[in-house]
Amino acid sequence: MFVLSAGCSERAPAKSAAAAGTPSCSRVIALAPNAAEIICGLEACDLLVGVSSFCKFPPQLDGVPKIGGLRDPDLEVILTLKPDLVILRGQTGPTRRLCLDRGIPVYDDKVESLHDLYTTITDLGRLVGRQTEAVAMIDLIKSELQAVARRVAGLGRPKVLFTLRSPQTLSNVFTTGNRTFISELIEIAGGRNIFADSEVLYPAASLEEIVARNPDVIIEAMTSDQLGDQQRRQLLDQWRKLGPVTAVRTGRVHFVTDGHFTIPSQRVTLTARTLMSIIHPEAAAGD
Repeated sequence: MFVLSAGCSERAPAKSAAAAGTPSCSRVIALAPNAAEIICGLEACDLLVGVSSFCKFPPQLDGVPKIGGLRDPDLEVILTLKPDLVILRGQTGPTRRLCLDRGIPVYDDKVESLHDLYTTITDLGRLVGRQTEAVAMIDLIKSELQAVARRVAGLGRPKVLFTLRSPQTLSNVFTTGNRTFISELIEIAGGRNIFADSEVLYPAASLEEIVARNPDVIIEAMTSDQLGDQQRRQLLDQWRKLGPVTAVRTGRVHFVTDGHFTIPSQRVTLTARTLMSIIHPEAAAGD
């Protein structure tokens, strides 16, 4: 998973610096929110000299220079910040070429599943000299997810549809396939992802397929931080026009606006608990 054209420093290669207990990298740019959150969770927030404009958490990142998004980063700012590690995610051709041309080490964050998340936490812990913290973070995530799974053990498995779409219209609906952390979290929280048979990570779901698969619960991840009552009514009206779907008929269409919901970081534990409260409110009683 590494594309390292050199060590994080010519003076101190990543492996030997981490082994010595000192930070391997001291000037890190993270182009994805999940990587920035993980590094801050490893108590290495002070090593971040630049982050994506979409990084909203934790608050310590408020004063860190923003360098744009994954697809439109400011390359001049990246050079000005003099990073000794740039963390990339997805299709980031111009940034990758810049780093390779300038000899800046690159790490490819490829988190899709929970297993990928644990691998990335381990890798980043080694790169920033926080290996002990990385082990502790992974142990805590696993422990909290196991606690959620225990609370829903023995309960029924409602069929769940998770959606990502524009709130303007019930079209271009994307969902989550088999090999994603969201699908895994739905299972951990006591549900059954109705598109778990898809090998596409985030497949498009036709309205006909949704009606045929007939979810018991619909969970919509919204990009807006808040939804007013009128917006919620409009979204529900869109679903009511679709036809006979159990989740709509029984009032189990939910809209989540939590910023962490689709970010694969250590906050997957919060997502799991939120999913449990939606899928099995009886198990979440008392939280």
